[in-house]
Amino acid sequence: MDPKDEIKQKLDILDLIGEYVMLKPSGSTGFKGLCPFHSEKSPSFHVSQDRQNWHCFGCNEGGDCFSFVMKMEGMTFPEALIHLGKKTGVEVLRLPTAQSNTRARLLLMHDLAQKFYQKVLFDSSKAGAARSYVQSRGISQDFLVRFGIGFVPDEWNLLSSFLLKRGFSESEMIQSGLSLKRKQGTGIIDRFRHRLMIPLRDHHGNTVGFTGRSMPGNDQGPKYMNSPETPIYSKSHILFGLDLAKRIARDYGFIVIVEGNLDVVASHKDGVEQIVASSGTALTQEQLELLKRYTHTIVFAFDADAAGFTAAKKGMSLARSLEFDIRAAILPEGIKDPDELVQKFPGVWRELVAHSQPMMQFLMTHVTRGKDLRHIDDKQAVAKELLPAISEMSSVVEREHWLQVVADLLQISIDQLRLSLTPKTPVIPAANVSKEVKIVESFSKEEKARRILFGYLIGSVQTFDLFEKRLFPLLEDQKLWIILYNLAKSTYASGSQTAQNTFFSRIRDLLETHPMKESLQVLLDSSSFMVDQTFQDLPPQKVLEHIENLFLFLEGQTQKRDREALARDLRQAEAIGDTDTVHRLLEQLNS
Repeated sequence: MDPKDEIKQKLDILDLIGEYVMLKPSGSTGFKGLCPFHSEKSPSFHVSQDRQNWHCFGCNEGGDCFSFVMKMEGMTFPEALIHLGKKTGVEVLRLPTAQSNTRARLLLMHDLAQKFYQKVLFDSSKAGAARSYVQSRGISQDFLVRFGIGFVPDEWNLLSSFLLKRGFSESEMIQSGLSLKRKQGTGIIDRFRHRLMIPLRDHHGNTVGFTGRSMPGNDQGPKYMNSPETPIYSKSHILFGLDLAKRIARDYGFIVIVEGNLDVVASHKDGVEQIVASSGTALTQEQLELLKRYTHTIVFAFDADAAGFTAAKKGMSLARSLEFDIRAAILPEGIKDPDELVQKFPGVWRELVAHSQPMMQFLMTHVTRGKDLRHIDDKQAVAKELLPAISEMSSVVEREHWLQVVADLLQISIDQLRLSLTPKTPVIPAANVSKEVKIVESFSKEEKARRILFGYLIGSVQTFDLFEKRLFPLLEDQKLWIILYNLAKSTYASGSQTAQNTFFSRIRDLLETHPMKESLQVLLDSSSFMVDQTFQDLPPQKVLEHIENLFLFLEGQTQKRDREALARDLRQAEAIGDTDTVHRLLEQLNS
């Protein structure tokens, strides 16, 4: 069997899309959610488990499992094929290109490096101090395995020698960021030495880089050292722990954001697994857009003195502009991070996360601390902090609520405060900077009727057989519709459907090699989803009545256009004195 067909047979598109989009049942077999490809308030993104396809009526995008992954992950078709092949256990022969081969080599090198570092930690006599260190931090072997944590001793080229024996070249190892060229002479040395090695993984779980944490007593270099930017690692696109958090976040409805990678490890120990780390850098738009695939609520962790709050303000501002609900989990007095809290007071972190507070509530507490709001200077300082945050809120209800709270706090008229708000500037999604998202306008009544009728007809060969002759005359002036109709008719004539190979799927397979594939697939998919939406709650008899009314409507519109054309021709014949044509057209109009 062709790998593409085998993947489709093994993969349920509902499970695949459910990893990215929160879907709710819509009708007997359909599901819907907010489109991940354009901003919207009401769900127009539909998934059919029966047909194994998806369609958005807002931006008119649609397709199967491959087109979804290609658009969502920015992959080519061969990359999507390999990605879904791994997911389903289907072997896909690679079609090597220079770029894909480089990426594959770098990923393999990092995978081997991770396994090498972990084996050193578990088995090497030189890793005794490292084993004692992780034990002192309460990190069991289960968590070391879960996060892939390892160790590299203070040796110049331990990993480099290992990778050279595995067939990698020095130039590849330098490109990977795992090795450095010697400053003097020839050869290479390891970038990381005498460090606890924490793998940095993308959201698929591929190791793309490392954070090296210096061992106690090692004063050489920074405490934390990250891999450099490489063809597979960009720090602005990676969130530590997201590969483990993304599914759990759907169950809880939120993701916690902390600064340090070891905070994430400690949080898992305490049972909070819907957590990621920004690895000590400010949150980027790319990271937030990645998070939005899995949740619309994020919880920031701060200590009681809000250390790190200033650094996080830009990220919070970006999050508001991307319409996240932002909350805060406040650590107890004297505790600097979740790692310390979990080690000293197990269970408390879990409770703090479960009872997070709205970010504005935390912000008000933070900025009013030590202020006397009877004094104008303090009032102005508080307003300067709070009003920009309110301006960034996209929800009118949320904005008005907090505006009233701040007005009461400062004892100022809400109308006067409203005048001080800065208009909200929308943020263009980074993934769509160079690609405009076209929001589709509503279909005309006639076009909607055509799509519903066609979608109903291709539901089975029986319905197509019953109604196809009546539909064809209503499509005569529509070129794209005629092409799709003829493809459906040839599919109908070619044989009977099976449970695995329905009339719809056979038509869709036929479109794969058609030069107008993209336009025809959108027409086919939107017709099927429109039928689902229209008839999902109707009994069979009502469905047939609705179908008859749609036919009557389209037939009436066709007759109306025909009569308008006759009337137009009649006026032209009268204008030039063509008596014979006038009589003939009058007979047709009166017939």
